[in-house]
Amino acid sequence: MMTVLYGIGTVLRFILRVVLLPVQAVLTLVMLAMAFIGSLACTLFEILGTLGVICGLYEFISSTGSAISGWQFLIGGILLVIIPQALLIWGEAGLLNLKDLLARI
Repeated sequence: MMTVLYGIGTVLRFILRVVLLPVQAVLTLVMLAMAFIGSLACTLFEILGTLGVICGLYEFISSTGSAISGWQFLIGGILLVIIPQALLIWGEAGLLNLKDLLARI
């Protein structure tokens, strides 16, 4: 009886692996697309963030600028760079964990 159940379990596991193979392929393509689009977005936000930091420093140096707007530009520029990179890293890690979970089946 146990051998029959083991045999059925082995067959079901093989069928499940075959069914999940296209899902893993799609997840791999999604990861590659996310890396490409994420790198483009991160580059764009790095440029904008750098401009924000430069504007913040200019506000500090300028005699007509205010310290409040200087801090706002500085912090905003830093956040413009950090947030997209963090989202990209967390998204790729989540997809990789999902692929690992499906690979264990």
